[in-house]
Amino acid sequence: MTEKINIVLDASKIDLFETCPARYNFRHNLNKTLPLIHKAKALDLGSLAHEGLAVYYKLLGEGISYAERSEAALMKIRELSSNPKESNSEPEEVEVLLKAVEQSCDYWRAEDENCLEILAVEQPFAYVLFEDDIVRIIISGKIDLLANFIGIGRNASYERLPIDHKTFSRDSVLLRKSNQFINYCAAAESNYLVVNRIGLQKTLNAEEKFKRLPLSYDPIYIADWKDNLRMMILNEYLTCVANEVWPEKPTSCNKFNRLCEYYDICDSSGQDVKELKLERNYVTAPEWDVTKLLTAEEVK
Repeated sequence: MTEKINIVLDASKIDLFETCPARYNFRHNLNKTLPLIHKAKALDLGSLAHEGLAVYYKLLGEGISYAERSEAALMKIRELSSNPKESNSEPEEVEVLLKAVEQSCDYWRAEDENCLEILAVEQPFAYVLFEDDIVRIIISGKIDLLANFIGIGRNASYERLPIDHKTFSRDSVLLRKSNQFINYCAAAESNYLVVNRIGLQKTLNAEEKFKRLPLSYDPIYIADWKDNLRMMILNEYLTCVANEVWPEKPTSCNKFNRLCEYYDICDSSGQDVKELKLERNYVTAPEWDVTKLLTAEEVK
C-alpha cells in the first residue's frame, strides 16, 4: 500500500503561498533567504516581547508571585536583547519595550490573577484538515497563551480561550479574516479569541496602549474557512507540488512599500541566471516548523 503524502502548513505558510507561490517556493521548499543583517524592527521587538511574556505566564500558571514572574520576564528580554544573534534592536528601543511589557503586566495583573486559569503557553498544535487515500493535509501552529477565563460579576466565562500577544507602534484595524486567528480557534475548538495588544508609544495612556480585543467565530464561520482552505490547497497548492511549478505573482512584488526579498531572482532572464543568483546571493535557512516538538500521536 502506498504511503500517504503528508502536507503540513501553518498560517504563516498559507499567507505566504496566497501572497506568491514563487516566494513560498524560495523560502519553504528551497529554504533560501537573504543573509540576515538586520531583523525587521517590529518583528525583532515582537519576538522579544513574546519570549518575555511566555516566561511571565508560565510562572503565573505555577502560582509564582507577581514580583518574581515580572522580573523573570524582563530578565529574559534583557538576556535575548544583549545577544547579537538573537536581536539587533538598539538599547533605547529595548528599554521602551521593557517598560511597555512591565506596564502591560501590571495593568492586567488583577484580571490575570483572578480570571485566568493557564492551560498552555507557547504550545504547538496540529490537526488533520483533510484526508483521503492519497493525501493528508495537516494544519499546524503555536498559540501564545491558552487559558480558561473565569468571568466575575457580569463578565462571561470562556473555556480554552486562545490569547495572542501583539506589540504595536501605531493602532490599526484588527481583521477577523486572519488565517492565524481562525486557525487558533479551530485548533482550540473555541469560538472566541483575544488579541493582547501592547503599545510601544511613549505618549499614550495605559487605556490606549494596553488593549485586549475580543474576536468571535461561530462554528459556521470556522467551517467555511476550513472548506475554503481545503479547496485552495487541493486545487492550487497541490497543483504546484505535482507539477513542480510555482508561478510568480507580480502584484505582490512590492506590497505595502516593501520590495520582496526575491525580486532580484524573479526579475532575471532565464532559469540558469535565477539559479546562479539564488546560489550566490542567498543562504540556506533552517526549515520552518512550529510543530517540531509534537509527536505523531498529538496530531488530532
